[in-house]
Amino acid sequence: MIFKLLGALFFAALFAGCHSDGGSSPTEVLPYSGMQRQMLLIEGSKDTIALGTNKNGAKIDESPEMKVLLDYDYWVDLYKVTCGEFKSVIDETIVENRVDCGPDSLPVVNVTFFDAVLFANEKSKNEDLDTIYEYSSAEFDKDGHCVNLAGFSFHLDRSGFRLPTEAEWVKVASQKGKCLDCFEKEKEFVNDYKGVFKNEVVTNYAGASSTNDADERIIKGGSSSNLYSRGGTYPVSPSTYEGNIGFRLAIGRVPDAVFFDQGGKKVNSPVRVVSSVLKLWDYTKTSKVKLVFKNEVTGNLNYIDYYNNSEIVEIKKTESAYHPDISPDGSMVAYCTGIEGIDRKSQVYVRSLDNNDSKPVKLDVESAAIPRWNVLESGDTVITYVTGTGNNSSEKSFKSMSTWQVPFANGKFGKPTKLFDGAYHGGVSVDSKLAVTGSKILRARVNGKETVWYNGEQACNVSLSRDFSKRTSFLDFHSTTGEKFVGNKYRVHEILFVADSAGNLIQHVKAPDGYTFDHPEWVTGRVNENIVATLANADGAHSKIVLVHLADSSITYLVEGDELWHPSLWIRERIVIPSSSSVASSSSKPVSSSSVSSSSSESSSSMGSSSDGKSSSSNDKPVQYFELDEDSAGFYVKNNEFQEAHWSYKMELVWTYWDSADVVILGSSRPQHGVIPALFSDQFYVVNLASAHGSMHSSYYMAMNYVLPHYKKLKYIIIEIALDRLWLTKQNSFFFLRSPDIKGYVYDANHDFWKSGIPEGLKEMTHEVPKVSSYAGNLTERGAMPLNSCGNWRSSVYAEQDVAWLDTGLVRLEETLGYLTEIIEQAKEKNIKVIGLEMPLNPNYKNVNAYGKYGLRNSDAPKILERIENMVEKYSNFMFFDQHKMGEHDYLNGMNYDDDHLCRAGAEKITHRLDSLLKTLD
Repeated sequence: MIFKLLGALFFAALFAGCHSDGGSSPTEVLPYSGMQRQMLLIEGSKDTIALGTNKNGAKIDESPEMKVLLDYDYWVDLYKVTCGEFKSVIDETIVENRVDCGPDSLPVVNVTFFDAVLFANEKSKNEDLDTIYEYSSAEFDKDGHCVNLAGFSFHLDRSGFRLPTEAEWVKVASQKGKCLDCFEKEKEFVNDYKGVFKNEVVTNYAGASSTNDADERIIKGGSSSNLYSRGGTYPVSPSTYEGNIGFRLAIGRVPDAVFFDQGGKKVNSPVRVVSSVLKLWDYTKTSKVKLVFKNEVTGNLNYIDYYNNSEIVEIKKTESAYHPDISPDGSMVAYCTGIEGIDRKSQVYVRSLDNNDSKPVKLDVESAAIPRWNVLESGDTVITYVTGTGNNSSEKSFKSMSTWQVPFANGKFGKPTKLFDGAYHGGVSVDSKLAVTGSKILRARVNGKETVWYNGEQACNVSLSRDFSKRTSFLDFHSTTGEKFVGNKYRVHEILFVADSAGNLIQHVKAPDGYTFDHPEWVTGRVNENIVATLANADGAHSKIVLVHLADSSITYLVEGDELWHPSLWIRERIVIPSSSSVASSSSKPVSSSSVSSSSSESSSSMGSSSDGKSSSSNDKPVQYFELDEDSAGFYVKNNEFQEAHWSYKMELVWTYWDSADVVILGSSRPQHGVIPALFSDQFYVVNLASAHGSMHSSYYMAMNYVLPHYKKLKYIIIEIALDRLWLTKQNSFFFLRSPDIKGYVYDANHDFWKSGIPEGLKEMTHEVPKVSSYAGNLTERGAMPLNSCGNWRSSVYAEQDVAWLDTGLVRLEETLGYLTEIIEQAKEKNIKVIGLEMPLNPNYKNVNAYGKYGLRNSDAPKILERIENMVEKYSNFMFFDQHKMGEHDYLNGMNYDDDHLCRAGAEKITHRLDSLLKTLD
């Protein structure tokens, strides 16, 4: 042990001072005392390193080459974090993390990005350093992996343990002999959100300013990568964990960190979305959510459409913009140039949210401030505004201002109408029987009579709810009335108060520790229990926007930045589905399904699962009425992890095309990318339900539970065989591993997969559930995702898995071929033909005695092919369409994307061949 320690100290001394232009001595002492970890000092310099590449054929997110200069010192681990160290810091007493990562001496793997973040924070706490990462709550899966940190954010201006940025990692790895294990087996998480590069020189680059639609993280290194590689075969999300991904830590402040937004614009003071619409579902029950707020740093309004992209869009304009309010339909925003509490003239404008180039429409009056949308009982849309927003504690001053209402329709203002004297800018009820205002006292107008609430004590930031309850929220200045209601003393604006329609206090919510509230406003649109507000830190900076959920007084972080003001959150009204929904009959005879977990927080209904976990047969009598649970129906995602997102979109297709498609494609990413439904002849209506990481078990699950029971016009199932992946049993399947924890699949299983009939509204609710919007490409061609980048088959290939698995894996082969057999037999009962499809792989595998990317010897393949041919002879409704042909195929260079996927050119070829085959069978 002592020799190992001395060796590590020698390496630390030898490699310290990584200063390319021969600079001075280190500017910062290693900021922690422990000797159990050895770190390498990397000094700032004027030399640049390269992120990305200009090589032809490089991935879009790995080009162009971008030069980065890091002018600060930082420390980075000599070696990846080991399993032993991980377990010594992250144990059950801290975060209940039970990750089994292997021998203590080896690098920790099978951890998520969030696991690494928790480790870094705990390490900082142990060494009395700043914690770099913030979050409001942590979520763990059944194996102890952290799969979500609600309200996650990071602060590179602090000194504590963190993941290195991509640029920091590349700077170390690009220097000969500096990173001792950067290119060994394990890849490594880095800190950055994945974003785009630009062909320029950037100082202190720290990644994207916010996540992309897929919430991707970057992984670096590994034995099969190079300096510019940023990921693996599939996107890596923060909840991804694999047997070849670990991490190392860094320490060091990043001064004046530069970020790029997802469009490539340079951002020095980024505004980050820290909660996705999926995380807000419990409070919104819809994916149609929009947020507008004032970015005081830029002076512009910022806009987030959570459904379409969740990116922050800056609304360009010339006038000042305060107190934005989103229209009832979510399409427009009204705002003003004045601000609450300031006695000056103001103007009101309205502009489109969906068109950043649209011109604002001005209300042509002398002064108008703090606009609020309303829909009157007559159905007319109006905007309520006040003529001034000055101090209302003086009766004379208050009465010198007034409250008005103006119609707005077809992009134009109508004629303003005065409602009453006094500036009731806190809101006016639809029936005009209640109006409220603050700054500096809480005034109300109740049934035409003026009054003062809250015992005349100081109040501000008043907002009237826009539902039947007529509740009022407000902030105060630690008043006697408030302290009596709360039961103890508090700071100014630390408590958010809610009063009923008569002004009586009914609820209070305390701000998170270290923060106070500002700018609270009731959420518009859907009637709910939500208030949106900003949080000000100890320095008074409005650094966060939060959702306050009154039902449980919980607080959810939405956005963080330097100065965020005046948020307005819109939630679309719920889809109205009759409480007694009709049921569409899709099958008169139930089909047996695969094994599914029966674990669920909800009890099984009369159509539920049997005790052994298999779906029981439904009553032959169709169910006439059924009310869907909007918390479960169609909810096929949990953390929006890559596979979840793909399968959730496939479930949209399932419920969209069950009554129209006559050809269904099942399998992995190979046919998902390689078979294009739109290219089949008009006589066939094809839907592609193949998905990334799909296996024979996942095809079986989809066929038995969804396709065969419901697709009433089905004539053909095209199912991928994939000989090199037949070792993947249900133990490797998404539906065995993940679906029992996802409430939509459990809900379906507990109702026998709706074999008695599909409830009305299920399709709509499946589409409504929020998902990663970039995966909408799945739907553009009925489930296909053609790959447009074409290359050449590599001459040097190797199998990534055991080529000799068949020697000891016959039981696996029996299981997977058993799934295929049952699909064929059930299809035969319905007079449906099954076509077994073998997609073409790199023909050069034949030169290394590997059938394909995931193993199997070429010498073993004929045994399996013979088994399949025997099935063809046995079942008249089954045929085998082999396009790999042991590598002797005619899919030439320029038709492939990589070793086991076709690009669009190859996809068009195999699709036309399948189309011709179906014509001979039709």
